[in-house]
Amino acid sequence: MSLSTNVVRRPGSAMYYARIGIPPDLQRFYPSKGGKQPGYRRELWKSLGTRDPKAARDLVLPVLSEWRREFAILRARREPSINDVQAAVWAHYEGELDADLQRRASLPTGAQIDAAQHQLAADIEAGRKPWTDDPIVQLSAAIEVIVMRSAAKMDRERRAIQLTTLKEHLATGETALIHWAADDLIEREKLLVEKGSDKYREICQRLQRAQVEALERAAERDAGNWAGVPADPSVKPPDPTMGNQFAPPGETIMELYDRFKAERLGTARPDTWDQNRKIVKLFAEYVGETAHVSVITRKAVRNWKHELSRWPIKAADSPSFKGMSFRKVIEANATIGKPTIADKTKNKYLAAVGSFSAWLLANEFIESDVMAGQYLVLDKRQKKRFPFTADQLKTIFTSPLFSTCMGDDREHEPGNVAIRDWRYWIAWIGLYTGARLGEIAQMATADLRQVHGVWIFHITEDGEVDEDGSTIKSTKTRGSQRVVPVHSELIRLGLLEYHAAIVAKGVTQLFPEIEQDARGFFSGVPSAFFNDYFRAIGVKVDRKVNFHSFRHGIADAFRAAGYMDEQFNVLLGHTKATTTGKYGILPQGILSQRVEMIEAVSFRELS
Repeated sequence: MSLSTNVVRRPGSAMYYARIGIPPDLQRFYPSKGGKQPGYRRELWKSLGTRDPKAARDLVLPVLSEWRREFAILRARREPSINDVQAAVWAHYEGELDADLQRRASLPTGAQIDAAQHQLAADIEAGRKPWTDDPIVQLSAAIEVIVMRSAAKMDRERRAIQLTTLKEHLATGETALIHWAADDLIEREKLLVEKGSDKYREICQRLQRAQVEALERAAERDAGNWAGVPADPSVKPPDPTMGNQFAPPGETIMELYDRFKAERLGTARPDTWDQNRKIVKLFAEYVGETAHVSVITRKAVRNWKHELSRWPIKAADSPSFKGMSFRKVIEANATIGKPTIADKTKNKYLAAVGSFSAWLLANEFIESDVMAGQYLVLDKRQKKRFPFTADQLKTIFTSPLFSTCMGDDREHEPGNVAIRDWRYWIAWIGLYTGARLGEIAQMATADLRQVHGVWIFHITEDGEVDEDGSTIKSTKTRGSQRVVPVHSELIRLGLLEYHAAIVAKGVTQLFPEIEQDARGFFSGVPSAFFNDYFRAIGVKVDRKVNFHSFRHGIADAFRAAGYMDEQFNVLLGHTKATTTGKYGILPQGILSQRVEMIEAVSFRELS
């Protein structure tokens, strides 16, 4: 009797079995077992070792999970491209040269051999090592010193034998000595190459040629020549940006980037410099961190731009990619499948390299404008973020967090706890000001004050100074500094009472529980919290809405009240920097106009 599609009993057996259908596109990986006619299986079966139907239901789950993981791995396999094979050949060549360096570094020095001989003599004299006229006894006692003396010679002889044998194998088509490297490549890169096939033999022969070249370089090193390069035309980088090129001191990409930063330090915030440096380092990893800056060419930028299409979102923050280089992250993500960055973000990455390359061109480190025509043309009419709908706003502000909930980490569940800290107030302020999440999270108590008898938010980057001399507040641009009247609904909800209580505690931050993240911003924890909370209450199902949707929403509310974008843009920080924006001092007439605009904002669904 069948309990489910995946748990069955075979005819004549009391045992339950796990069963799963093999997807048609993967059946070729499961040849039939036995039988006269070759073919492929359509199902997988495995005994669950139980006659109990309830136990079978539990036991089948890990079996199905393992099979599905197996299917996913098989689906990740792909046909090797010319570039895959070329990259593998070059990587094998460089890997063997690196291994040769490590072997040489581990060989005993003359001083170590002398010390071992002295120690042997001392051990013999003290009776710690037996010594007689018997050659066997002498060999046994001195074997370690003999091996140390002969290590370099034995290594040379081993490599000479290997080189001669590999050349003979290349002449006859034999590949056995390099199967280990081919098998490792196929498994590591998840390639669709069957062992023994023509493609497999081709890969082996190419790897053998790389091995021969590496052994010949090692022989040249024995003679003191460390400048050798491959003579075999098949042993080369897959593109000019991957060469093992070494720049003189001071002329690598990152060394020159730090010079660029030192000369232009005042043109951007410290955090912007940090982020751009990380981006340029990704580019350097792609073209070669030790390479001369001249590898920055139009072709290199073009190829990097193409690879950015496969770069995962927030790769630096993902444990899956920890410690990986740019190329390795892309290779890993082909299997992991994390979403990739948008075109707008690609242009941001290109801009970081672009400002640097413009400086390089001006200072004659490179000879042409490598960024001309490289930026992606974006459709600015296409919206990536949308305002919350009326139903979504109602869901948010009638959810447990904004009434009573179960408390910390269970804010989305109804309960008896009234949370009235930043988790409550930041969303309300965002709704009725359109301020960015970071702008609200970093507010000081002094940023909420009265001007001409009107309560206002002074959204500014002026604030406390950190130990390193940098401000701990920021706005998107200087023009984002602005004065926004406090909406009467916020006053009705009790914002002024909350403000007074915080002031009475003697702290300077309006939301003292929020701390700076590693980049010096206050928005990290709130951003993660609201994304999770909006998902928990069913408002966020994709990337089209997030906290920034409040900003889009108030813009629509201004328009619905009859105001033009040019009129309310000043309240959203979409204007040029002004003295009033910086210091928060407005003439009474202008402030009254802003109060009128803010009070015109209404969300009927929350009434």
